[in-house]
Amino acid sequence: MSELFDPEEEPDGDALAPHHFYVGVALALFGFASIWPYYPATGAGFAFIGLLVALDDVVEHMTGFPTPLDQVWKLVVYPVVRQIEGDSDSR
Repeated sequence: MSELFDPEEEPDGDALAPHHFYVGVALALFGFASIWPYYPATGAGFAFIGLLVALDDVVEHMTGFPTPLDQVWKLVVYPVVRQIEGDSDSR
């Protein structure tokens, strides 16, 4: 394995699990198909943001480099989840 990135070091479960790639594609399709015909600027925004979310996941899993959404998870969301899970264990 590459010294830069070892996928076994941090396993993320099933490859078909709903990673943010699928969420990004769903958001892009929803924006394009449901919103764009009625509100083109808003629909284009949804589609663009969805594609950025999907691209973030692809880059993260291909290279192992930290991406913006990965950093938000590690620095903001995961500590909150750990705090909540830790509090629920002490009840």
